[in-house]
Amino acid sequence: MSNSRTDELQRNYQRLLDLCDALEAIADRLPQHDAHLCLVTADALEPLVEQTHAVEEAVLFPILAASSRPELDQTMARLRREHLADSATAGEVCDALHGLVAGRSALSADAVGYLLRACFDSMRRHVQSELELIGLFVPDHNGRPGH
Repeated sequence: MSNSRTDELQRNYQRLLDLCDALEAIADRLPQHDAHLCLVTADALEPLVEQTHAVEEAVLFPILAASSRPELDQTMARLRREHLADSATAGEVCDALHGLVAGRSALSADAVGYLLRACFDSMRRHVQSELELIGLFVPDHNGRPGH
């Protein structure tokens, strides 16, 4: 699926999926950790989540709103609630990673691992769900639905 309106969103989704891979790598190595990877990931996560949400609301939501299907209003409301939850989780993950590196984590290594896994599992589902929505409504460069 390629459409000029969705290119930035797709780039953000790929960057989010790359961060999910980094979070998974961190979780897999706990209780050991790569301080540099933790810090780079933590510092990138919150801004990228916020930027992606802004692009989704600017690009995807108008596409959904233009549909005559009233159930998409509920979908957009659900996505807005998910954005709030995702932002809060990203903040918790960043705090946990910074605390881990600083040696002052309030969480055990197991708890950090569970937090990271919950975050990247949820984020991967979110990205997949929104890519499927885009595929339903945005034609590819040949004018066909984006499936």
